[in-house]
Amino acid sequence: MQIMKKVLYILNDCMRKFTYERTAGFWRALKRLDEPVDLHIVRSDGYSEYAPEHNYGEYNIFRLPFYDSFDGIILDINSVFTRDSDEYASESIRYAIETAVHSGKPVLSLANELKGCVYVGIDNYSAMQSVIRHLHKVQGLHDFWFAMGPPDNFENLERTKGLLDYCKENSLPCSEDRFYAESFITECGIHAFETLLARHRGVLPQVVICATDYIALGICHAAEEAGFSIPHDLMVTGFDNDDVSSLSPSITTVDQSSWSMGDYCADVLQRIWRGEALPSKIYTPTELVLRESTGQVSSHSDARKKIREYIDHSSRAMNYSYCLSMLQYQLPGCKSIEEMGGALVQCLSRLKCKGVSLILDSALFDDSVIRQPGQSYITADSLPVEGYSDRMELAFSWDEITGNQNNAARSFSGTMDVPDNYLFSPIHFMEHAVGYLVIKDCVNLIRIKGVSYIVNTLTMALRSHFYEKNLAYMNQLLSGISRKDELTSLYNRLGYHDLAYPLFRSQCEEGCSLGILFLDLDCLKAINDTYGHAMGDLAIRSVSNAIRSSIPENALAVRYGGDEFLILFPNATETIVRNCIQEVRSSLSREADRLGAPGSLDVSAGFIISDPGAQKTLDQYVQEADEKMYSEKKAKKKNRLTTI
Repeated sequence: MQIMKKVLYILNDCMRKFTYERTAGFWRALKRLDEPVDLHIVRSDGYSEYAPEHNYGEYNIFRLPFYDSFDGIILDINSVFTRDSDEYASESIRYAIETAVHSGKPVLSLANELKGCVYVGIDNYSAMQSVIRHLHKVQGLHDFWFAMGPPDNFENLERTKGLLDYCKENSLPCSEDRFYAESFITECGIHAFETLLARHRGVLPQVVICATDYIALGICHAAEEAGFSIPHDLMVTGFDNDDVSSLSPSITTVDQSSWSMGDYCADVLQRIWRGEALPSKIYTPTELVLRESTGQVSSHSDARKKIREYIDHSSRAMNYSYCLSMLQYQLPGCKSIEEMGGALVQCLSRLKCKGVSLILDSALFDDSVIRQPGQSYITADSLPVEGYSDRMELAFSWDEITGNQNNAARSFSGTMDVPDNYLFSPIHFMEHAVGYLVIKDCVNLIRIKGVSYIVNTLTMALRSHFYEKNLAYMNQLLSGISRKDELTSLYNRLGYHDLAYPLFRSQCEEGCSLGILFLDLDCLKAINDTYGHAMGDLAIRSVSNAIRSSIPENALAVRYGGDEFLILFPNATETIVRNCIQEVRSSLSREADRLGAPGSLDVSAGFIISDPGAQKTLDQYVQEADEKMYSEKKAKKKNRLTTI
């Protein structure tokens, strides 16, 4: 039997077309190998516009896996790795890079040259030069603006260098005022057009060359808003052949053949496993795709391909939209983790996923976790902001084949009999790590860019669920405080009213007797007058401690008044109550010595056992017990006077 290999795929899911094509292409290639390989995709989805605390919690997932337990590691994180501008992303991504490189395992870096890793990706420098070469040599253009991405991103640096070198070699204008650099998103294109147009006083170039298709989309949008026509007034090029490149006007771009990148990665890993020596850089193919934004008409094959992709995507998106809507409808009404898991199963099984596991910090769902009085149900102290707590437990799991636990969710070192892919996504309340979600056979879900919305919907439901439990816990805590006597921690008259009457009714309905014992501390006035009220308080606390240590667990003890105590015994007999009185008196002297209360302390007692068949109220029984206690107290006082 062959040993199952495991590959770790560290992914920043920017919900781009190539994200799916790379991961799906890699998984497709792994399945064609001669040996079985499990794929574990650890996914984050931070964004520069989100709160820093959210991004910290998102990228923390990269600290979850044991990197050295895998046979190979893929780093697909170039879309977010900016060394200076995003400290939250950079910190966790540096951890992932350093840990991967020092794991002793083969590490492949996609689209980003990193020391200690094999580079797998396109030659950005040459690919971008193919764009400007065509515009210059074939179309005879010479006046350019350049809308570029993050200044410290590897791909952007290479593309920018390719443009600059070509311009200098061919004496084309490329001064700094022709460049705008910000990010890879659509807003960058909008800002670039507005800034460059103002900088050049409304005079357009012939072409704007963009670092990505999304930037090109922003350029087209801003130009048309300003009254210009693409490509008649201004030509635009993009890069990546992303989803938006096929919009109207379709954008001239560079196709990265992201599917083939997965094939290259699988081939490189297998060759490394065989012990072959490889170069440090493996380049994948690119193709310049000419479209309407530079005056060309898209080919029929390109148009048919885009139509097929659109129809396929629309069908998948419709099914996903229905599943997400149902999940958003069901999750807020769930009263337990199990119910939330059931809603997830309905959603994910319809999306062709084969299993799901929810791993959470047990402090969030295990009510037996001890919390200090006064703490909220969920506290920052109890949830880590770096790494994951050792309290993580499997809260819910479903597997299509076995119907029970998904082994891969419980351990990164476990193996399955049949190779499969597993997606690990973080669950966090801002920067605090709550847990993670594991989805089995997740490639289709990545394809429709649906992971983020499902995880975010689940996270909001969990947050609401646990905050409701938090509120209930705090209400219970406040209720307990309001029912308790501050000095003795026994129930006060409010607690007596809330608890004693229901107890009496239930005893009567069940045909059971209730013991009612009245205790009164002897000589409290004398103690206060002689030693002060602080010593009187110590004496009262001595009685309460003696009561607490002497009564059965199901008894209800109340500080009824200043020096009066009332105890209710469910299912009581005279023997039980008399033994309790004796035990209180025995422990009272010990408590007095421990607390430093004055002299010997004693209590007067009176009790009665209720008759469930009698037509008496609890108040009547309490009055009878009080009268018996008072009779004993009078007798003891008379005895003291006689002795004197």
